[in-house]
Amino acid sequence: MKQDKSPTLSFEAKVRQCLSDIVYGIFALLLTVIFRIFFKVRLVGMEHCPAEGPLLVACNHLSEWDPPFLGCYLPWQVHWMAKVELFELMGGRMNGFFRMLHCVAVDRSKSDLAAIKHVVHLLKGSRPIVVFAEGGVRRDEGSILGAKPVLKEGAGILAVLSGAPVLPVVLNGTFGAYSWRKWLSGRRHILEIVVGPVFQVSSRDRGEATKEILEHMVALKPQLAQQVIS
Repeated sequence: MKQDKSPTLSFEAKVRQCLSDIVYGIFALLLTVIFRIFFKVRLVGMEHCPAEGPLLVACNHLSEWDPPFLGCYLPWQVHWMAKVELFELMGGRMNGFFRMLHCVAVDRSKSDLAAIKHVVHLLKGSRPIVVFAEGGVRRDEGSILGAKPVLKEGAGILAVLSGAPVLPVVLNGTFGAYSWRKWLSGRRHILEIVVGPVFQVSSRDRGEATKEILEHMVALKPQLAQQVIS
C-alpha cells in the first residue's frame, strides 16, 4: 500500500497514521484467513480497482460484517464513513480503536456538515473512502438488492463536492454471516463482491449524481451468483 498522500502531516500525525496502518493491516490479514476458511469467497471485477485514490467507493450495506469483509479484499487500506454510535460504544472507549481503523464518525440524525467537509478534505489524498450509499443497513425492497432500490444523497453530495471518481461495488452473503450455522456448515456459504468500472458523475446536482451512482450499482446485480439477499 502506498503511503497516503493527504495534505502534509506533522511528525506526530505521521506516527499515528503508521500505527493505524499496522493495526488495520493485521486485522485485515487475520480476517482474510478466517473468511477463506469458513466461507466461499467470490470476487468479480477487481481489475476495475485503480492503483490508488482519490476515489469514492460506493457500496451497499447488508450487515455489520460488510466493513470487515470488504476491507479484507479491497486492494488498499481505506477510510470508512461510520455511524457515530460506534464511537460511543462502551462509554466512548471504542473511539480510539475505530479511528485506528481509519473510520470517520458521521451523525446520521442530522446533516453532519463537519463530517462531509472532513471527508471531502480526505478525498484530496490517495486513500480511497468507502461510503455505504444506502445510508445504513438495508435488506428491504429499498436495498440495492431489493425491488425498489434507493440511495441516500450522501454519496452524490460527496461525489459532487470532491470531484472524485466513483467506484461502484455491490456485495452479498454477509447477512448470512450472522448465523453460526453458516460458519460451521460443510457446504460453505458464499460471500461475494462485484466491482464495476470507475466513473465520474456528470451532473453537479446532488440528486442527479445520486441517481447516476444508483444506476451504476444496480447494473452490477446480474453478476451476483445470488440474486436474493443472503
